[in-house]
Amino acid sequence: MAQKDRTKTALDESRMLMLGAQVLLGFQFQAPFQDAFGQLSQTEKTLELLLLVIMTVVIGLLIAPSAHHRIVYDGRATASLDRFVAQMSELTLAPFSTALALNLAIAASRTVGITSAWITGIASCAFTTLLWYAPALANKGGKPVTTSDDKTPLEAKIDYVLTEARVILPGAQAMLGFQLAIVLTSGFVQLPSQVKTIHGFALGLIAISTVLLITPATYHRLVYAGNNEPSFHRLASRLLLSASIFLALGLAADTYVVALKISENSRIAVSLALIALVVLAALWIVWPWLLRRKTEREHA
Repeated sequence: MAQKDRTKTALDESRMLMLGAQVLLGFQFQAPFQDAFGQLSQTEKTLELLLLVIMTVVIGLLIAPSAHHRIVYDGRATASLDRFVAQMSELTLAPFSTALALNLAIAASRTVGITSAWITGIASCAFTTLLWYAPALANKGGKPVTTSDDKTPLEAKIDYVLTEARVILPGAQAMLGFQLAIVLTSGFVQLPSQVKTIHGFALGLIAISTVLLITPATYHRLVYAGNNEPSFHRLASRLLLSASIFLALGLAADTYVVALKISENSRIAVSLALIALVVLAALWIVWPWLLRRKTEREHA
């Protein structure tokens, strides 16, 4: 298989993971504003805080390959990127599996009791581990697949950047839907005015991110008439990176709102928001730029 095709497949697989993760991401941000949330036990509320952190990390890991592809590799197809996508996917599966199991356990405790909740959580974790990790572990140490080392054509680069926009967009969509929906809930009405303002600020950031992610498709069709031009690739890359920055800021801001709603403790809320911002900024901005600087120095 040509390297450009392997890279496209890797990005498509990241997109599939994101489509699954966006559901849990939206739920973690919406759950505290549901009318029955106050009936949860303190343990369950603590788990919801943990799940909020876990899903933020999951989203950070899933979007990291797109940021690295844009910044470190300038959209080229490389075996190094394929390995990086595989590593991020492998890191993502464990927290993703944990989040799914805990959410199902909490749902089971609300419907069929605490004993069934434990069984549901353990069964879910075992099932996902069996399907997601067992085949990969069995293949460890296998013969690496050889690939061609052709120069990446412009057509492939543009295909990659549009695919990466589709990788990130579901996360932004889930957040945008959450932010718009909760303003109509009684839980949101009870928030202090300054917290509502922060949520409004986060709403604006996520809306900007969503618009930026959609813009490459409109430019490619309306401005470039679907033609593949180097200037479009540069523009789309910048739009994608800009969208990631706004998404990180919006996620961090609403992490504060949701954490405050769950814990009713401003210190915990601020701490989790800062952790979210630092983790996302490190994965999407700082790390790839440091790698790019290192690569440039090595080739200088």
